[in-house]
Amino acid sequence: MRGRGAASSYPRIVSAVLLLAVGLLATACTVFSSAAGAPPNPTASDTTVAASRADFPGPPNTGVPPGTTLRPYNGSCVITQDSTVIDSSLVTCDLVIFAAKVVISRSKIMGQVVLDTDRPGSQRWSATLVDSEVDAGVVHEAAVSSGNMTILRADIQGGQTSVQCGELAVFCTVRDSWLHGQQIPAGADWHLGGFLSNGGRNIELTHNTVHCEPQPTGKDGGCTGDINLLGDFAPVSHVTITGNLLAANVGNSYCTYGGDASSKKFPHADNVVYRDNVFERGTNGMCGGYGPVSSFNDRGPGNLWVNNTWDDGQPVVPAD
Repeated sequence: MRGRGAASSYPRIVSAVLLLAVGLLATACTVFSSAAGAPPNPTASDTTVAASRADFPGPPNTGVPPGTTLRPYNGSCVITQDSTVIDSSLVTCDLVIFAAKVVISRSKIMGQVVLDTDRPGSQRWSATLVDSEVDAGVVHEAAVSSGNMTILRADIQGGQTSVQCGELAVFCTVRDSWLHGQQIPAGADWHLGGFLSNGGRNIELTHNTVHCEPQPTGKDGGCTGDINLLGDFAPVSHVTITGNLLAANVGNSYCTYGGDASSKKFPHADNVVYRDNVFERGTNGMCGGYGPVSSFNDRGPGNLWVNNTWDDGQPVVPAD
């Protein structure tokens, strides 16, 4: 601290005592800072910012908003009328959509939500799932599939995979949602995930929590990863994955597969962008059983890996 008075207005001995006291105080402050772990000269790695699950979608901010009264749904489980709206409803069947501009809002679906993009005419169909919960239970299919959907602030659980986007979908958008709680029977050989594309394009995943949770069954069943881009039926192309939390599970092989793998029928991905995502380290420090990422080719056309970090703020390095 700097004094206000002029030093020449005090006796020399007082000035000396004051200087000594200031020196001791500065020394004490330095010792205290060092004991608290504050580095004297911060580097770039010292100023990284850690992240936690509280920063991402979860129970408080996904699903049916608090205070919503759910009424039993008495409409058809097969939706063929364009612009159908299902709001504030408790649905106890699988919803199958053959229509455009369908909106499901503030509702709980005890079953699957399916818009089958393999069917003729499906390119014009579309649906929005917002502020809703889907619980598909134990089923060897995705809880929500297979495209032309916008999913906002949804809590999606159950099924083999939370959300699947098919190779013939026009688009898939998932934002501010919680993908978790997949289910598998004991001893089954199912391969699970949070989000799955077996090839396709125009996919956007923004600010979601994606967590493949089940542990291996011991019969070749369990989690492939949180976000799985796999070129099985078409090339993986134009996928943007931004600001998501990929939650740890040592039962995962990797927390994400980036769509570029020589073992696949369509081995090369293009315009796949991972940006500002957070990988949870978990108990083994690697997010998945073998690491955070596989099958991402940062040399592929349009592929980018930008500012993806561990939950302690350290950078995650991609792997082919």
